[in-house]
Amino acid sequence: MQSSLYQKSVKKGPHSMIIGIGTDLLDIARVQAILKQPSGERFLQRVLTPAERELAAGRGGRLAEFTAGRFAAKEAVVKALGCGIGREVGFGDIEVLPDAKGKPHCRLSEASLGRLAAGGTDVRGLIVHLSITHSDTAAMAYAMAELRA
Repeated sequence: MQSSLYQKSVKKGPHSMIIGIGTDLLDIARVQAILKQPSGERFLQRVLTPAERELAAGRGGRLAEFTAGRFAAKEAVVKALGCGIGREVGFGDIEVLPDAKGKPHCRLSEASLGRLAAGGTDVRGLIVHLSITHSDTAAMAYAMAELRA
């Protein structure tokens, strides 16, 4: 028998289900070292979308911290989706930009949603919640993938 609390919550609104969680931790010094190499600009182009690169350009001396945070966020997102960076979802398929209040908002490309659906992942009503944090030495991100009916 189901509790009345369960029955009330079911009747009140949209149903949702968490389909995955992911986290990633990255040493900012590793990203700083990559950015100092001749291939640093290519790394930025591979990892960040054009809108993210525009946002990063305003970070000045905090470019490595910003990039490490976005890299960790994208790794956390694919872990939450259960697919990893690769064939279904690449770095360029995930865009992380701040909303009006500064909270990171995750958007997946239509192409990646199509590849996920073709692989059997239900993407109707998919929402990815994301949190990014930094210390002096590390960037960490946590993602939760939710399906809302």
